Amino acid sequence: MNDFDSKLNSFFNNLNDKLQQQFPNILAETATEYFKERFIYKDWDGVPWQPYGNPKREPKRGSLLNRSPGGLMSTIRPSVISPTLVRINAGSAKVPYARVHNEGLRVRAVQYVRPHHNNNFMGKGQRVQIQGHSRRIDFTMPRRQFMGKSHPLLNAVKNRFKTLIKP
Repeated sequence: MNDFDSKLNSFFNNLNDKLQQQFPNILAETATEYFKERFIYKDWDGVPWQPYGNPKREPKRGSLLNRSPGGLMSTIRPSVISPTLVRINAGSAKVPYARVHNEGLRVRAVQYVRPHHNNNFMGKGQRVQIQGHSRRIDFTMPRRQFMGKSHPLLNAVKNRFKTLIKP
C-alpha cells in the first residue's frame, strides 16, 4: 500500500510540474488570440466600439488599426512568460498610439507642416506653393478597447485549462 501511495504522489507531483510549465504558455497564447480577435469583431465584452464620427471618412479597406503589417494588431504579443507572471504588450516605437486607442485619451499636439508644392490646389489644376506652418490638434480619441481584464477571456482560459486536464 505504501508503494502505491508513493507512486500516486509522484504521479501528481509530476503532473503538477508539467501543468506549471504549460499553464503560462497556454494563458499567454489564449489572451493574445483574444486581444487580436477584438480587432476583427470590433467590440469589448460584447459592447461594440464607437463608430466613426463621419461615416464618409471611414476607411473602405478595413480598420486603420490593423490594416498595415506593422499596425497595432500585429504588435500584440507576450513580453514576459514565467510561472508567476504573464505580461502581454501592445504597441512599439513605431506604433505609439496603442494606449490612446485602448483607453480613449485626449490628444493635444502641435503639427508642423513643411513648405511644399500642391499641384492641384483646391481642384483648380494650378501648382501652388504651400508655406510652412503649424496647427494645434486637440481632440478626444474614442475608447476602442482591445486589451484588459475580461470575463469572456477568463472563461476561454478556463475552458482551455479544462481540456488540458481532461484525460
